[in-house]
Amino acid sequence: MLRRRREAPVRAQRFPIHVPVHYRIPSSRDWLVACTENVSCSGVLFRTDCVFEPTTPIDLRLELPPINNKSGIHAEVICKGEVVRMEHTDGVRPPLAVAVAIHNYRLAKKKEPD
Repeated sequence: MLRRRREAPVRAQRFPIHVPVHYRIPSSRDWLVACTENVSCSGVLFRTDCVFEPTTPIDLRLELPPINNKSGIHAEVICKGEVVRMEHTDGVRPPLAVAVAIHNYRLAKKKEPD
């Protein structure tokens, strides 16, 4: 019997993008704010003082910089995802990094940045 070797999943390329991210668990009305450390097509990493358990559903809004400053219109990416891991860090930055897998997203316009 011939067995195929199981290959490790290919990880999406991460980009060091630092933009504001608003986040909350779906049952919460209040949004918290952080800054992304890196973003890929499948997820986002940001730092927080909050502790989340893996598989916690989370809503995200990532603010995109304006392309045309004259219009005053900014775009944001509205995402639904889940926490995949929490990382403790060196103590220089906020203590926790949260990695979120993005399950779906949409783009939206907003008049003013937060």
